[in-house]
Amino acid sequence: MTSKDDRPEQAAELRRQAEAMARENAAQSPEQIEAMLPEATRQLLHELQVYQIELEIQNEELRRAQAELDAARAKYFDLYDLAPVGYCTLSEKGLILEANLTAAELMGVARSALVKQPLARFILSEDQDIYYRHRKQLFESGCLGRGSLLWRSYCRRE
Repeated sequence: MTSKDDRPEQAAELRRQAEAMARENAAQSPEQIEAMLPEATRQLLHELQVYQIELEIQNEELRRAQAELDAARAKYFDLYDLAPVGYCTLSEKGLILEANLTAAELMGVARSALVKQPLARFILSEDQDIYYRHRKQLFESGCLGRGSLLWRSYCRRE
């Protein structure tokens, strides 16, 4: 992923490439530009201005979308990763897809080592039946979209 610090450099490089291509095109056909009628020149200038405005609008939309994505990522980090309770996102088979920092700490395992491990591995043997029944009930209830026990656990039957 590109860091925020790299974006101005990438934009400047893109600008340099565009200017070089424009110089090449202009150098190849100066006679064509001089031969253009004033109306054709005005039309071309208008099209270029419209295109520039379209690009500026798209660029602003991309900046806004990036800001929204950054805000959502920060909110997710605060709500999930820094939560004072342990959260695990599970597959239907009970494998840990994702775990927050608290869950890893509570289980005494590095967070990266939890991924693809069965949650049942961390549940006392006398509680295994309760866990399996609960997991099965949550996935059969249909309250959850695909794939994660975490979201289903908040669904209530009416």
